[in-house]
Amino acid sequence: MSYTLVRNNKESQFPSISNLFPNLESWSVGFDREWRLLEDMQNRLMGGTSSYPPYNIKQDSEDRYQIEMAVAGFSKSDLRIELHNNQLTIEGSKQSIDESEQSAYVYRGIAGRQFRQTFALADHVKVLGSELKDGILTIDLERDVPEEKRPRQIEIN
Repeated sequence: MSYTLVRNNKESQFPSISNLFPNLESWSVGFDREWRLLEDMQNRLMGGTSSYPPYNIKQDSEDRYQIEMAVAGFSKSDLRIELHNNQLTIEGSKQSIDESEQSAYVYRGIAGRQFRQTFALADHVKVLGSELKDGILTIDLERDVPEEKRPRQIEIN
């Protein structure tokens, strides 16, 4: 099965992946999933990415990462984290606000709108855990490459 990259129809300052890497099939084998992820990321960039809620991605060491997401006003029960096919999805959805509670506000500046952020994780990156503290959701990640996937010398017979 071949997979052909198609340029998004939107005008963009970014060249399409298919223009940057012509004839992908002629020099790559088994990278269909990776090229699909790159195309999805490019389409998101071309379509404009949401900056809500704001987040950081930190690299603590060569194989340890951390996503920090500002989710002020959200409780643990308002948040959902899911990992499926190397896609880490974080969703926030507040319970409906009671009308009587809403009328007590003179100004509401803390956003409580729904959100969905998706991160593509490389192969062998696993989620170690998550924590919600002081309005910051922290997700710890680690790359754990199995021994059989690490570089090795091939003996010539």
